[in-house]
Amino acid sequence: MSVAEIQLKSLVPEQIPAVIALEQAVTEFPWTQKMYFDSLAGGYWGGGLWQGSRLVGAAVVSTGAGESHLLNMCVALEHQGQGYGRLLLASACQQAHDKGAGKMFLEVRAGNGRALSLYQSFGFGQIGVRKDYYPGALGREDAICMALNLRQ
Repeated sequence: MSVAEIQLKSLVPEQIPAVIALEQAVTEFPWTQKMYFDSLAGGYWGGGLWQGSRLVGAAVVSTGAGESHLLNMCVALEHQGQGYGRLLLASACQQAHDKGAGKMFLEVRAGNGRALSLYQSFGFGQIGVRKDYYPGALGREDAICMALNLRQ
């Protein structure tokens, strides 16, 4: 299937087990079920990329006070590097813009070169570093803090 055959749908609580399974397959430190439930219950936007009945990507964005934060985003390993992440990121930014956000912020693991490349190619710029922000298998890992102006 191509990116054109993928559907973006808002996540609902019943889909959280599929999101958790997807994230567990791509990261050592996935969000918990409670984190997803709380985010959706709190009115955050959750979007999923679906290939038929299979979830291939998901993102969660909080928006308020004129800004947004990409809290979490993942794409199935076999779909990484094929435009699915870009599609999901563009959708997250559009959702935030539509809710009045002028900027989007995010943190990404310093060692996640593929995600860093995606965010930079999309126009995100580094605004800082959070030392020892993420847990890691061999200790803590820094987060690169990034921002994008959504009103350009």
